[in-house]
Amino acid sequence: MKRLLLLVVAFFLMMPIGNIFAGEKPDYVNIGTASMGGSYYPTGGYICNVVNKSRKKYGHNIRCSVESTGGSIANLRAIQAGDLNVGMAMASSQLSSWNGTGKMAADGPNKKLRFLFSIVEEPMHVVARKDANIKSFADLKGKVVNTGAVGSGTEAQVYHIVGRYGENPEKFFKQETKLTTREQATALCDGKIDAFVWVTAVGAATITEAANTCDVDLVPLNDEVIQKMVAERSDAAEMIIPAGAYKGIDKDVVSWGAPGTVVASADVPEETIYYLVKGVFDDIERFKQQSPMYKNLTREWAATAGMTAPYHPGALKYYKEVGLVQ
Repeated sequence: MKRLLLLVVAFFLMMPIGNIFAGEKPDYVNIGTASMGGSYYPTGGYICNVVNKSRKKYGHNIRCSVESTGGSIANLRAIQAGDLNVGMAMASSQLSSWNGTGKMAADGPNKKLRFLFSIVEEPMHVVARKDANIKSFADLKGKVVNTGAVGSGTEAQVYHIVGRYGENPEKFFKQETKLTTREQATALCDGKIDAFVWVTAVGAATITEAANTCDVDLVPLNDEVIQKMVAERSDAAEMIIPAGAYKGIDKDVVSWGAPGTVVASADVPEETIYYLVKGVFDDIERFKQQSPMYKNLTREWAATAGMTAPYHPGALKYYKEVGLVQ
């Protein structure tokens, strides 16, 4: 009997770790993103792609999937409520959730929110039909404007800027619409709206569609009011939408924005987040090949930019292990 027990123990000691994990309950990670026409939804898919493919390599049991949502604010609320364990959010929205301010004031501070990494720069795009004669954010006053989905980071930032002008959104716009990202390009070119605002990565499909369908302007966002706002906010920075990013845009457009980040609840196990981060960062060059959005992505930037909530212990463990954080 003793000899049999020793043989059984020896068998399990010699088994590959991946085989042991394979018999365990799957470790589900569901990443809240945004609508399908933007940068968050495909980015969530790209993250899950590399993480799921790293399962055998690292012996983890993560099953990563993506959920289309209303965007940053919706994701942060779902994480706070325990309905999502991982989500994408603008750094500015992340800060609002941590402090319980702005659009997250009614939800209260979420001190269980944890930062994983940043993934892409997201300048604010104000896309106007050329014949609407919109040359600045202030020119949106009295216009029909799509201001982002309810619960999105875009909506939160639009309202914040309108407030900076001393205005109320209900009176500032002639009409405010809540079209989906896919609907807004069609509505713009059909003359149903004068402009749409969207905080998203350069090269977003919906903006490309609008620029390819009708004559549009990308409105510069660098007047005195916006410059003062950016200077006062630790979660924002000036960003450039480069010439040639979209059809008809032949010179750089000054804007502002914040990184798009990946966050999680502190309740997600350390090991789960460790392997999620490791799956992306150890193979970051392959991750970058999935879309031109990530061509300038570096591990150093991703590990530190846009961090307004504390690191998740699993992310911090990986960053210290590879020397990205001391």
